[in-house]
Amino acid sequence: MVNKESFVTPKTWNALVDQFKQIRIQFEQQSVKSINGIAVSLPGSVNTVTGLIAGTSAVHYLNGFNIKQELSEQLDLPVSIQNDANCAALAETWLGNANEANLAALLVVGSGIGGAIVANGKLLTGHEYFTGEFGYAVMNSAGDTLSELGSPVKMARRFNKLNPAEKNLSGEEVFNLADAGNALAQRYVNEFYQWLSIAAYNLLVSVNPDCLLIGGGISARAGLISQVSQRVSLLMKEHDANMEVNIQACYFQNDANLIGAIYQFAIEHDDTFEG
Repeated sequence: MVNKESFVTPKTWNALVDQFKQIRIQFEQQSVKSINGIAVSLPGSVNTVTGLIAGTSAVHYLNGFNIKQELSEQLDLPVSIQNDANCAALAETWLGNANEANLAALLVVGSGIGGAIVANGKLLTGHEYFTGEFGYAVMNSAGDTLSELGSPVKMARRFNKLNPAEKNLSGEEVFNLADAGNALAQRYVNEFYQWLSIAAYNLLVSVNPDCLLIGGGISARAGLISQVSQRVSLLMKEHDANMEVNIQACYFQNDANLIGAIYQFAIEHDDTFEG
């Protein structure tokens, strides 16, 4: 990947399209290569054929219309779209840590929790394209979901409410405080690990994949995989589930969804592509 940049998510669809147009102009001014198309990774239950997002999306204005068609018409280029967690799973199945797995599950950890299941190199999507939306799972009697309890972003928000001395810390900063010995930060980090481990355990015993991969920016954190693996192993022993615990970070970490978006585009638009 080259020219990898980022921008704050615009507040409207028209503003997002304008941003795409500006990127295209900048790229064409800076590069001798032509643009072959646009590969989009986005949140929500994505129908890759109709170009529609069903149900809910973290970016509300993406729902209810054919994103593929409109974006293609606006920029005069072929477009592919795919759910961001599905993109990460495609990347890992194509070139990453699930490359040799017959059945793989993926947890993408960020501001919420996404996920995917891949069987024999193919995404399982479900009849409403909702397979892998593990973040919606209710985790306790209070009705809290995995996206609320297993997100480092949400963990930091809970920490900030109870810690007036340190306001608006990010998840990474709370982890760093915990490493430095802050007792309150250690409590919240421990809770984060425990909820994520319970989710990983539930996935392993219900789906029984060859491997469970964890993606998102948090996957690059030293000690995350070992913490989750150890806790899952303890849960296995506690509940007499004699299963192998094969948990790994995504090979491509936070870039997995970008690479998977390219894979999806190639499947749809490149007749010479062999996944």
